[in-house]
Amino acid sequence: MSTPDQPTPPTGWGDAPRPPAPEPGQYGQGQYGQGQYGQPRYGAPGPQGAPATPPGSPYPPSPYGPAAVKPGIVPLRPLSLGEVYDGAFGAVRHNPAVVLGLVTLVVAVATLLATLLAQLAVPWLTGLFGDVTGEPGMELLVGPDVAMLAQLMAVSGALSLTLLVAQPIAEGVVTVSVSQSVIGRKLSPGEVWARLRPRLGLLVGWMVLRTIGVAVGFTVVLVAAVLLVAGVANVTDSAALAVVLGLLIALGVVALVLWLTVRLVLVVPALVLEGAGLGSTIARAWRLTRGNFWRVLGTYLLASIIAGFVGQIVGYPLSLAGMAIDGGDTLGWGFLLATIVASVVSTLVVIVFVSGVVALVYTDVRMRREGLDVTLARAAARAAQTPAP
Repeated sequence: MSTPDQPTPPTGWGDAPRPPAPEPGQYGQGQYGQGQYGQPRYGAPGPQGAPATPPGSPYPPSPYGPAAVKPGIVPLRPLSLGEVYDGAFGAVRHNPAVVLGLVTLVVAVATLLATLLAQLAVPWLTGLFGDVTGEPGMELLVGPDVAMLAQLMAVSGALSLTLLVAQPIAEGVVTVSVSQSVIGRKLSPGEVWARLRPRLGLLVGWMVLRTIGVAVGFTVVLVAAVLLVAGVANVTDSAALAVVLGLLIALGVVALVLWLTVRLVLVVPALVLEGAGLGSTIARAWRLTRGNFWRVLGTYLLASIIAGFVGQIVGYPLSLAGMAIDGGDTLGWGFLLATIVASVVSTLVVIVFVSGVVALVYTDVRMRREGLDVTLARAAARAAQTPAP
């Protein structure tokens, strides 16, 4: 008899979640082990009023014992910033076949499909750039190698489309692996894929929905901002006032984007691990980040900056090597291939590290809000005695 891996998510902002089903699930019995939602919260007294930790303990109070256990990549208690990042790196070391191997395979397949799809647009782009080159003064802008420029533009555009599908799949792979590495269980690529496969449609659907929402929202805000700034400039006849208004609107948009990003950043791990529909999962992720905004924002933003910086450090020398192969004067196949490889490596760095951080932030938030550390400890004890199902 098989049942969904996860229990029904809690309803409302502060309602206590319902107990999971007793059948075996992803972390043991139920979602993270039996009795997930009936245990004391983090920092509560232990059984019969006993203190959660002995005096002088270096760890924060824990509801299940005198000190936090660490069966996997992180201790089972609310995590610090350093522990989240260390756990993200530890997830790679714990299961490189999945976190590196399977994710690399997903991104490589997406890159291959992008390269093949790009060939459909190359003739059209070549003709377009050829027409532009014929215009006076456009030779320097387009460059002498029209065909190679068309190839580069086509591959870049097609790669953006294929990664729209590949990225949520890769993020789901990392999430499943990290969720098991937390309790010390190491899954094979086949086991990870079997757990993720039922959620692929929702993951891709979420990425498409998010992309459409961003595109539509950006267009609406941009048009409204331009009309507003132009109207103010026309009425007041003051360019300085129009510039100040434009800057204020830009800052407001940035703040709105950051706020929405934080409130929705846990949708992917919740989709993968809780087994609910897309609408209820979005609401669930929104509730989980309530009261944790600044912690989640700082952790996620710093992780994105680190991953982007490392990706650029790796990708830039590859681009230089490609230019050196081509002689540095014109765009050639060396530069094109180096650009593709650099894009793949940068994407891998961002997906692996940031997805690992987000999965651990999800775990940390649930330990803080729902006492998940208790049931994770029990699931870890069972995982140490029995192999993964």
